[in-house]
Amino acid sequence: MISSGAARRVLLVEDDPGDAFLVTELLAEVDPELAVTVATTVGSALEQLAGCDCVLLDLNMPGTAGLASLHAVLRADDHAAVCVLTGLDDEHLGMAAVAAGAQDYLVKGKVDGEVLIRALRYAVERRRAETSMLRLREEELAAAESVRLERGLLPSPLLAGSGVRSRQYYRSGRRRSLLGGDFFDAVLGPDGTVHAIIGDVCGHGPDEAALGALLRVSWRALVLAGV
Repeated sequence: MISSGAARRVLLVEDDPGDAFLVTELLAEVDPELAVTVATTVGSALEQLAGCDCVLLDLNMPGTAGLASLHAVLRADDHAAVCVLTGLDDEHLGMAAVAAGAQDYLVKGKVDGEVLIRALRYAVERRRAETSMLRLREEELAAAESVRLERGLLPSPLLAGSGVRSRQYYRSGRRRSLLGGDFFDAVLGPDGTVHAIIGDVCGHGPDEAALGALLRVSWRALVLAGV
């Protein structure tokens, strides 16, 4: 079973009718409900990527050399789960394909239906795991950048020596918005007066956050200078 969802389709990219028939039959013996679409050129395969769970790609397609067909598929869909098919004398090419982004490689003449189904299932699951890890890493980097920028919007008020105390936290005004430009500050002036400011910047995002931080720092400098 390739996936638990409704879409269960394998895109077989193979120009040899005999090999295409053999692979299709091997898959059908193990999983008759698996839908297999055959593309005889890389160009037609790229047009049919949408909706397929996994791509079973023959590396020796006409008009391509080496890993060119794999690169074309991954450029069209960098989240595609791809298993490559190689000849008996091209196992080194299969290993190179895995290093280039394929999930696995299979050698023609050395696989049966069970091996094919298992390889496709693992390829799909590995790609999903990799995609989830990549998204998590991107979210972590975005969160770290947000924390760094928020330091400019969440200052430590300079209130030592006054009777005023402050508590603050940063909360985005929009769902899933990490940064905004609004800012505040509180400073004890040279004459003992506590000055406070709340700034409302029009817009959300890193540019507006940088503007808010700049305005806050400028305001604090003016207060401390007694302006």
